Amino acid sequence: MGYPVIQNRIKPKPAKQKAHMARIATLPCLVCGNQATVHHVTAPVYGGRITRSDELTVPLCPRHHQIQHGPRESVEALGHGGFFATYGIDLEREAQLLWTESVMAGDA
Repeated sequence: MGYPVIQNRIKPKPAKQKAHMARIATLPCLVCGNQATVHHVTAPVYGGRITRSDELTVPLCPRHHQIQHGPRESVEALGHGGFFATYGIDLEREAQLLWTESVMAGDA
């Protein structure tokens, strides 16, 4: 989800999304359990596009998140469908579960 530009400034993120992103940043990588960064899920496993949203985020380590050269292990190299085929992890579903956990815990 985009944020409207108001007087050449980007509207700040709502507190619930900031809290959720902070929580996701503390979680281990969904694949290997290593220290992770936040990945925005922008596609379902069957193809297409999803509007970028802080509510649809998952923790992935750099190896499984962004490395595009060398072994094809990252979501950026494999795409979301290839990532699912390789690891059996539906990142969109995981992101939805994590957002629900944040809401239920009062983090979001």
